[in-house]
Amino acid sequence: MTNNNEIANSPNNLVPVIGTMLAGTFLSRMGYFMTWPYLSVVLYQQFKLSAIIIGTIFFITSFIGVLIGVFTGYWSDKLGRERTLITSLLVSVAGFFLMAYSNHPAEFATAMACIATGRASTESLSKSMIGDHIREVSKREKFQYIRYYIVNIGTALGPLIGTYALVSQTVNLFIISGLIYLLYALMLTGIIVRYPVVKRTGEQINHGIGVSLRILFSQQSFSRLLLCFFLVMFTYVSFDSPLVQLLTRQHFPDLTHTISAIFMTNAFTVIIFQYPVLFLLRRWSTRRKVIFGIFLISLAQILFIMVRFELLTLIVIATFVLSVGELITMPALSVEVDRLAPDHLRGTSFSLINLTSLGTSLCPLFCGFLINAGLVSEMFIFLFITGLISLLIYRSIEESPDYRAFPPPVR
Repeated sequence: MTNNNEIANSPNNLVPVIGTMLAGTFLSRMGYFMTWPYLSVVLYQQFKLSAIIIGTIFFITSFIGVLIGVFTGYWSDKLGRERTLITSLLVSVAGFFLMAYSNHPAEFATAMACIATGRASTESLSKSMIGDHIREVSKREKFQYIRYYIVNIGTALGPLIGTYALVSQTVNLFIISGLIYLLYALMLTGIIVRYPVVKRTGEQINHGIGVSLRILFSQQSFSRLLLCFFLVMFTYVSFDSPLVQLLTRQHFPDLTHTISAIFMTNAFTVIIFQYPVLFLLRRWSTRRKVIFGIFLISLAQILFIMVRFELLTLIVIATFVLSVGELITMPALSVEVDRLAPDHLRGTSFSLINLTSLGTSLCPLFCGFLINAGLVSEMFIFLFITGLISLLIYRSIEESPDYRAFPPPVR
């Protein structure tokens, strides 16, 4: 168990613990993307909700998930990472099962809140486990990139299964997703039983969550990184719910196939090009990589304006540019958070970074208003400008008084 307790960092224990986390990360991400990208379609077709209401539901449920996730991160620092992660997985299981039998928008929204809570906690705790069990900084960076790679394999397979389930009358997609999360929880439980924890004599958490937050927010570099990441996620998520809402209302030809193609392009681009691109940029500093990646994510917003031509090829090109920016930016930011995080507040640090996912919640809400108003081109131009602002904020991190107190990027 982490912080107060820690699995002995020996080769015999490291492989099954980290291996289980990586396998579970693949399963949970696949299960999540089997359902979540299509929820806006379900809310529109089954409950006949407007774009504004759908955006509001996504925002509220995601906000609840992120807020609870911050407390979950703190309690994982205090009580232990693995058991807290298992609890988070079970919350997601409950959400998927409830969603399978929901006949009212309120029930569906409650299920979405459970799933969002479980995902926010699972993501941050999984990233924290790498730092818990791997002490060498270069190896931490390696496993953060491996984890990100595995995440995108699950992201690629999830929509494929989801597309099949949507056209099938015999498959309950939500039940399958719930069972996948349950399998991850059982795997992690087995590891805890098989590899008992030993007491650690390191720093203990004896203060409340307020003190933990004050410690982290007192670091200007961390605060600026948080704001930058928020705006990046606000811009990046445009290809998710907002674009799907737009395509749905435009009655885009072969909508289900188009949605699947968008997410498959995103996932396969990251899977195929992650290591070649990182090899080409291997001499670049982490800072330079992030700046270039954010620029590509911003540029993709201008390309998404071509959606009005109703050509799938143009949408795929825009998604490809965005995905290349993603594969450069996202892992590097996670590595930087891991460096900034104190060992005894690692869970809280990654949970705070989850606040940036509020950008992914606000974006569907904000874009829903613009879509209803018919301001499609203006929406993507605004997202482009937002991305450029996030780039400027990231550049300012180097000017923070406490910036040089942290280790330099690992080459």
